Amino acid sequence: MKHVLRICLFTLLMALATPCFALMEIAWVTPKEAKELGIDLRIAESGPDAVRVELQFKPEGQFKDFQHVSLEIAEGGKDLLGYAPLKEKRSESGKITVGFWVARSYLDKITLRIVAGTGLSYSGHDLRLKEFIKPENAR
Repeated sequence: MKHVLRICLFTLLMALATPCFALMEIAWVTPKEAKELGIDLRIAESGPDAVRVELQFKPEGQFKDFQHVSLEIAEGGKDLLGYAPLKEKRSESGKITVGFWVARSYLDKITLRIVAGTGLSYSGHDLRLKEFIKPENAR
C-alpha cells in the first residue's frame, strides 16, 4: 500500500511541475503606461480599408524574459481568436518589433499580449488597440 501511495504522490508532483500548470499574471496597459514601459504602438493607414499595426519594445525590465507577442480577437465578450503568436524581428539595437495589417473594422476587437517570464511565473501585458486608436485611423 505504501508503494502505491508513493507512486501516486510522485505522479501528482510530476504533473504539477509541468509548464502547463503555470499561471500568468495579466495587466491591462494604457497608452500612458505603455510609454512608461518603453512600448511603442503605431497604427498607420495601409490602403482605403486597412491599417498597419506595429508594436516595438526592448526586452528589458518587465520584458527581460520575453517569450512572445500574441494577437487576440474578441467581440461581444466572446473570444474569436486567441493565442496567435506573432513573428518578431530583432533590430541591431536589441528592440523587438512585431507587425501586421488589419481591416479598420477589427481594430476595436484586437488585443496584443506581450508575454514574459520563465518556469511557472509568466506575465502578460495586454494592449487593447481601441485605446491606442487615433481618429484618423478609425474611419
